[in-house]
Amino acid sequence: MTATAIEQNRDALSIIELFPQDEDWSLQTMRLLAQVAVGGADLFECARTAARIGTETTDGEVWQREWSRTAQEVAVAGEAALERGDVVTARRALMRSCSYWRHSEFFLASKDPRRELAYTTGTANFQKAVELFGGRIERIKVPFEGITMDGYLVRPEGPVQARPTVLFLGGADSWAEELYFMGGTEFPDRGLNVIMVDTPGRGSSLRFKELYSRPDYEVPVAAILDFLTARDDVDPDRIGLAGVSFGGYYAPRAAAFEPRVKAVAAWCGTWSILTDFYEFYPPLQQQLQWLTGSKDDAEARTKLAEFTLDGVAEKLAIPVYVMHGTDDIIMDIKGAHRFVDALTTDDVTVDIYDGAGSLHCSYDYFSVATARLSDWFVHRLG
Repeated sequence: MTATAIEQNRDALSIIELFPQDEDWSLQTMRLLAQVAVGGADLFECARTAARIGTETTDGEVWQREWSRTAQEVAVAGEAALERGDVVTARRALMRSCSYWRHSEFFLASKDPRRELAYTTGTANFQKAVELFGGRIERIKVPFEGITMDGYLVRPEGPVQARPTVLFLGGADSWAEELYFMGGTEFPDRGLNVIMVDTPGRGSSLRFKELYSRPDYEVPVAAILDFLTARDDVDPDRIGLAGVSFGGYYAPRAAAFEPRVKAVAAWCGTWSILTDFYEFYPPLQQQLQWLTGSKDDAEARTKLAEFTLDGVAEKLAIPVYVMHGTDDIIMDIKGAHRFVDALTTDDVTVDIYDGAGSLHCSYDYFSVATARLSDWFVHRLG
């Protein structure tokens, strides 16, 4: 087991009170601000939107109205740029619009129709932007159980050739599109392909295909790997798997049963989704009920009890990387420690961020965390 890396920046701020009246609003907006460096947002568009929302209201309607307003305004600017022939400007604006649409729907009830509107509009803008990338990003459809899972493959610059590839899994109802801004740009910059797919319980698979989350995540992952290994631009012997947030369960679970995975990362370690996530952070219980196809709390608890790495962690015989923050209010760090303690593989790297990077998914240390994640895969996959 390699040495554990621990950040000791105790004087650093954790949650920045962008919205002092609501910690969750602040935390999620920090996620958006973290994406500024890779084109997922603009600092001053975010600042102007936050100013319109103000620091006193806790009305979720105001939140949805103002972020969707910004999303629409930025998209209009992008379309105007495209009509002028300013392709790069258009592409960047349409990308940011997607992020703002995602942000607008984050706190809506799962059955609120505005959630579907935000998703369809935001992803349509992202897909328009994809067409302006000159082939760097490819839309894909992965066959699975009689339907397809939608996603994207992002390549490095340069000639198309067989390359090491990382399958990047998102968390609780994350969109495949938003993963592009949560590390999806980092892998190609280092010579690796990255693939982002709406797997069960996420994105279009959840909303339109009734593909709900499942504990045996090696099944949909196997379908994606079948798709990947048939391609000329993927090296079948150098495939990695990374999961962020809830994906910190999906990725290790799948890797334990899928021999084609040569390295796995849990960006937020966990042991039991029921105790470490569902019970630890009640504000997302309705969300987890939705993505598991549960009609109520009791059914969700029954289903989520199966989402555990008990009896699974010790099966991992490949390099494992675990990242977690000491101030994570969404996923209990105790689960990360339990997962690490159960590992028996010789190659384990652990980053526990204390101070800077200590929030959920290290939103406050994003550039460093995503760099470490992608660098780790470079060293393990070549």
